[in-house]
Amino acid sequence: MDDKRFDKRMELLDRSYKKMPVQTDASDIIKAIREEQNQSVKKRRPLIHWPYAASFLGVLLIGTVLAFQLTMGGDKPGDGEGQSRQAAEQPHQNETLQAEMKDAEALYDLRKTQAMERLGFNEATFSTTQLDKDAKGHLVYVESIPKRDYPLGEKLDWVDRGKDWIEESLRTPDMMMRSLKDGIPMMEAEVWTKEFMEKQTDLLPIYEVKLNEYKEAWEPHIENGEINMKSLNAPQPYPGEFRKMLDGITNNAVQLTYNEKEDILETSINFEYLDMISGSALPDVYVSYMKTRQSILKAGEFTTSWKEAGDRLILLEQLLKELPEDSAFRNEVSRDFDLLYHYFVNGGVDQPIFSENGRLKPEVQEAYEYVAETYPSYETGGKVKEVLEELRESDYMEPERWVQNPPVIISSETEDIYESQ
Repeated sequence: MDDKRFDKRMELLDRSYKKMPVQTDASDIIKAIREEQNQSVKKRRPLIHWPYAASFLGVLLIGTVLAFQLTMGGDKPGDGEGQSRQAAEQPHQNETLQAEMKDAEALYDLRKTQAMERLGFNEATFSTTQLDKDAKGHLVYVESIPKRDYPLGEKLDWVDRGKDWIEESLRTPDMMMRSLKDGIPMMEAEVWTKEFMEKQTDLLPIYEVKLNEYKEAWEPHIENGEINMKSLNAPQPYPGEFRKMLDGITNNAVQLTYNEKEDILETSINFEYLDMISGSALPDVYVSYMKTRQSILKAGEFTTSWKEAGDRLILLEQLLKELPEDSAFRNEVSRDFDLLYHYFVNGGVDQPIFSENGRLKPEVQEAYEYVAETYPSYETGGKVKEVLEELRESDYMEPERWVQNPPVIISSETEDIYESQ
């Protein structure tokens, strides 16, 4: 717009302001017009209050001129500058987002390589782990962020979160053990335990499959029905993949046991190694919880001795008394206790406690006596003692009705309340 046209518009505005009456408040104008309308109704003849009407028209005229200026453009040089600035910044913002996404991809590649080395897996084996599947899922999400209708700041925040998720997903058990610090709060310890167990539950079966592909490498180290770990880990002309896997097994607290019946190696958590590497930082109650996750009951039969089953019952009872009241593990432990106790004192179809002639089996009687005498202060020990006394009355023959219910285990906090009363 040239200077002459601009001066003419300003002159027009100036004249409009000068023609307006002194009373220019919009509410007063509207009030006056309404009063005039009421008066006109009463007098039944049209009446126009010209000073106020002129004011109202003046306001409309000013609004029209201002609207015209806005639509013409060029009167606000800042608008053009803002659009130019946004257009100039857009490529830079896109470059920033793309750079962050490349960082996420590079982070995935780096942490994946490190995790493979720590676990002793090649890429094909590692791709079957839940660690890699989770990390890939987070990377796919990061790659979808540019297509989402978010402001740039939010997109960058989500990329950062995606990086954190990738890091967390690719943390191996050995990294988790080394990150444990003494004095960790109970609920943080519970979260750590849950994550550690999930990762080990995923990895242990994979190690078993790979180990038994290399049976010719470990078979010479079986002695008297057991695997000789010292001999197995000694320098040997092993295949490269097998040697790397042995290192991963050791570093990630994996314990090997030889199953003579199946002629295979089985895996479990090496709690001694966990305790050594973490410096005993994990509270004992969560170490005990992890031990109870290795089931000794399979298809209604104990995979261990009756005495060891009794020890497991006591461990479960202890857990129920020591776990925090708000622990997410309590219901799981309680169900395990009830199920194990049922099989311990009632038997099962494939593993009854009474022999064919109806008499209590000697190994079962021995286990009952062991629990009753070794753990008299436990609810379980007291309940098993009652079971024994009832059986003695029948000379250890199966009574007509034999249904033994599990004892009610109360928490240590509730127990303290009862004792103080």
